[in-house]
Amino acid sequence: MTSHTGAIYTDGPVRRILELAVAVQESAGELSLDDELRRFVRTVKGAGATDWACPLVTVTALLDHVADLCAGDGGDEGTPRDFRELLRRATGGTDPSGYLRTLAGMLRILAQDPASDFEELPMARWEANLRFSALVGFGVNWVYEGEYATLRESIEAAISSEHPFCAEFLAPLASQAQSALVIRPGVHGVANGLAGMIGWATPAALRQVIEAIDAHMRQEHAAP
Repeated sequence: MTSHTGAIYTDGPVRRILELAVAVQESAGELSLDDELRRFVRTVKGAGATDWACPLVTVTALLDHVADLCAGDGGDEGTPRDFRELLRRATGGTDPSGYLRTLAGMLRILAQDPASDFEELPMARWEANLRFSALVGFGVNWVYEGEYATLRESIEAAISSEHPFCAEFLAPLASQAQSALVIRPGVHGVANGLAGMIGWATPAALRQVIEAIDAHMRQEHAAP
């Protein structure tokens, strides 16, 4: 019989937390575990669907559950090999069960406070890839290869490629572009910082995307 319970180790929040912990361990002091967990909390709280499907209390419960399993007979030997390796890299040689409980405790404390704003805690690249996945994909598919002379031509080509069934493509693109401008508008806002991680996504470029999508929807999809 196929068991699907192994997914608790191979995908999902426990693995994501450990991947962040590994990044901290292997950053030679450049990253802070507290900051990375705060970013995780901000990510979960910032997406209604995520917070609904897997709230932070569930994440911490899963960490405690895996800690209990690792504390049992055989330790973490009952977990998949790649998970054991990930856990070993994250813990830096400390007790796996205790480390998982420590992570759960840190998350519970951080979850009690309002999510950190981007001025206090700058957005990490992994956050940008999650929060602005449509903008990332647009750059990869329509900008970086240099097929089009201008951004306007790239946008128009992208829209034309999806028309008339373009809602699924355009809705997240427009909403993420607007979100990047609104989170913290102004010269020092996220939109400018975002261009350092998503090279094409300057404030001016994001406004072009919004304007082009709005014009297309008014011209091609206006209600009769």
